[in-house]
Amino acid sequence: MDRRGENLVRPTLLAMGLHALVIGSFFIAVSPQAKTIVPPQVMVIQATELTFAPSAAAQARQEKQAAEARAREQAEAEKRRQEEAKRQAERKKAEDAKKAAEAKKAAEAKKAEEARKAAEAKKAEEARKAAEAKKAAEAKKAAEAKRAAEARKAEEAKQAEEARKLAEAEKARELEEAFNQAQAEARALEELKQKEAEELAVLNALAAEKAAANVLDAMTTRITQAWRRPVAFTGGLEVYLRMSLASNGELVDVRVVKGSGDALFDRSGLTAVQRAAPFHEVKQFDARTFEEKFRTLTVKFRPED
Repeated sequence: MDRRGENLVRPTLLAMGLHALVIGSFFIAVSPQAKTIVPPQVMVIQATELTFAPSAAAQARQEKQAAEARAREQAEAEKRRQEEAKRQAERKKAEDAKKAAEAKKAAEAKKAEEARKAAEAKKAEEARKAAEAKKAAEAKKAAEAKRAAEARKAEEAKQAEEARKLAEAEKARELEEAFNQAQAEARALEELKQKEAEELAVLNALAAEKAAANVLDAMTTRITQAWRRPVAFTGGLEVYLRMSLASNGELVDVRVVKGSGDALFDRSGLTAVQRAAPFHEVKQFDARTFEEKFRTLTVKFRPED
């Protein structure tokens, strides 16, 4: 037994003893043999703390009672726990049922809203289709009117185009006649100009040939005048010399292309050409004549001529 059990037993035994003493005194006082009432002697017991040594049976009984009390407490606690669990399960079940009902209500409301929206959408689609059909009918009517107007306009344009083409054809015929006449006149004028140009070219060519021949004769004369007779020259010799000139008449090169057989005579001819240069007479000719006649030319040098 624990300390708490001991503290409870002692006051209990003390109280029981006091009650027995009081009851015994009462029976003695009221007995018929009693002649005088003698007040019982009061025994004052100072019960501050009594220590009893409990028996093994009492201790076992107290332990059993304590164990049973603990068992009852545990059973009651388990019962309370189970009841609490049951209450929680019931609350959860009620909450789940409430949530399910709310979800069902929300789903039904959503379904009703979707049905309403679908009905509105169907109504709007029907209105749209009706408007489109009306618009298509109006557009078809407008297109037919437009095609009729375009056909009428095309016919008018066709007639105007035919009239324009006739006028243009007439004008083109007149222009072609005028053009053919002008072309014939232009050809006649061109033929006349070409004939005059050809005649002028012939005259210019003759003049150029004559001028070139004159210049060539003058150049040959100057070369002959510049020639110095070699000491042993006996006469009867000729040498062909090729000259290259610049456009200003300067001598660029001179060489023998066909010798006379006499080296001294040939060298005297080369020296005569070099002395006679430059030949400024060639500057009077145009570039074409100069290139043809005087850029490179071959002269026969024969002093006796």
